Amino acid sequence: MKINIGQLRKDIGGTQSFSFKTSAEDLGVDNQQGLWSDIITVEIQVTNKGNIYQITGTVNTAINQCCSRCLEPMVHVLNIPFSEDYKETELEEIDNFSSREINYFTGDEIDITDLIRENILLAEPLKPVCSENCRGLCPECGTNLNIDTCGCNPIKTDPRLAVLEKLLSKD
Repeated sequence: MKINIGQLRKDIGGTQSFSFKTSAEDLGVDNQQGLWSDIITVEIQVTNKGNIYQITGTVNTAINQCCSRCLEPMVHVLNIPFSEDYKETELEEIDNFSSREINYFTGDEIDITDLIRENILLAEPLKPVCSENCRGLCPECGTNLNIDTCGCNPIKTDPRLAVLEKLLSKD
């Protein structure tokens, strides 16, 4: 995914907007299990700040996952903001720079594929939940507690403390 900044070079302080629709496969994101939605929308604004180009924007997509508590399938909508700085340099000079706080490019095009892919992968939830109030599964019988209740005893006593519980129950 490349953006052409040829016209923006002449306008210091100017901005230019871009909009893309792409897929997980185009970004190099593994989608064999069909986790990511078919369309990933990217909205970008590039600002010319002299010798640095600031790229800000959002990535909008959805991911199909299972709730980590109740294991029900769910769709998690992601709106991912991002911001990166790019500086133009000659090809030979790129290897000499040790600073990784800024990205480098040559020519009139900036390739933002890696930027978009990294932000998508970092925004993927590690433990997705269908709702904050999800009660999950019963650890004894496996019943989905959001749908049904079970007769299992929810209070488990640590066997090392069972003697103390007997002392309390004599009262």
